Amino acid sequence: MMQALGFIETKGLLTAIEAADAMLKAADVSLLEKTKVGGGLISVTVTGDVAAVKAAVDAGAAAVERIDAKALITRHVIPRPHEELVAVIGGGTPDEPDDEPVPAPVQEPEIQAEPLVTVTEEESSCETLTVDTINRETVDTWMKQDGFSETMKILEDMKVTELRTLAREYPEFSIAGREISKANKTLLLEEFGKYYGQND
Repeated sequence: MMQALGFIETKGLLTAIEAADAMLKAADVSLLEKTKVGGGLISVTVTGDVAAVKAAVDAGAAAVERIDAKALITRHVIPRPHEELVAVIGGGTPDEPDDEPVPAPVQEPEIQAEPLVTVTEEESSCETLTVDTINRETVDTWMKQDGFSETMKILEDMKVTELRTLAREYPEFSIAGREISKANKTLLLEEFGKYYGQND
């Protein structure tokens, strides 16, 4: 006498594979066959004890419904199948071509996500500005919003060439012209520190 049979019929290969995977994981059942019915329909059959088959079919159906409820066509359990039913189950030969090819799943066009720029609480909101937009007015704004030490941290992260360009906007500095062009980062930061330290 045959063991119980469980069937799930789905629309599409992906859901059939998901159903088979869920059924085999859910209970002590064996995969008997996967049949392409035609028109994109696929039937998956498992066998085992009645309780195991019922649990497996329930799990398989739930797995399909999680992907797409419309993809679950039907499910069924035969508790005590007749012995002659063996001729029907797995009756087709492996080389037999399918009546209709399974339609390929429609792929959605990929959408390129814009990279997110996250700013921590310690960082100033002004740090997202590009180098071209950083000028004396910008630094003055940082001083008002973030204070002396935070502004100096931002300046320290800038390149020496950027600091030289910015320093030319400060006629109050003790260096000017070619001295600024030759000044290293340490000297430039000292000048900014002196200027904003006095005006803090």
